[in-house]
Amino acid sequence: MLMIYAGIFTVAFLVALPIYLRAEDKIADGPRAFKKAALLKITVSGICALCALLGFFIWGMHVNLVLALVSVALICSVVGDYFLQYIVLDEKKFKIGILFFALTQVFLSVFLSLYHGIGWPEFVIAALVVGGTWIIVTKLKWELGETKYPLLVYVGLLVFMVSKSVLALFSGEGITLSLALMAAGAVLFVVSDALLGIKYFAGGKESRSKLYLIAYFCAIFLIAQSTIF
Repeated sequence: MLMIYAGIFTVAFLVALPIYLRAEDKIADGPRAFKKAALLKITVSGICALCALLGFFIWGMHVNLVLALVSVALICSVVGDYFLQYIVLDEKKFKIGILFFALTQVFLSVFLSLYHGIGWPEFVIAALVVGGTWIIVTKLKWELGETKYPLLVYVGLLVFMVSKSVLALFSGEGITLSLALMAAGAVLFVVSDALLGIKYFAGGKESRSKLYLIAYFCAIFLIAQSTIF
């Protein structure tokens, strides 16, 4: 049954994602096209959130309620997706989007920490990456405006979550499919945000590449699938 559930959500995801990506190419056609793209975007992330909720109902209510944190995290990402659709139009909505994605990382980090404990390496890695990001932003003179500090906080939370999930693979607890999916999704999250940062803050706005979107949606989809297995 688990494979059937996973298969259903996989098909839904693979059908919805290309439709959304095509809609993104037409957002310049006017407000209606823009709203359609926004709706399709939250539809794709909503599929992932529903998948995580299913995983919770299959396992969480009988094994560990902590699993609900993954569902809550992906629900936050759905809200974040809506507001970040306005990334180039409204700085206030952009900040709200970053807030909800920060909450996504917080809930995922709490989930991972409760399952695998907290160690010093993830804090060190997060601090080093935030410091390195600060140096890069300063040296390259990226124009981040008032979003600079919220973004740095978000980077710290994201890297902590990724470090926690990847280090858990080498914790001696044994590699499971669930943990491997979570770690792969976490790594893709970093890839997506790095590509997004280059696109919007490092002079790459003219790029029409959707690679960052593909990486992001694959990231949350893998994280959602990890709750089923």
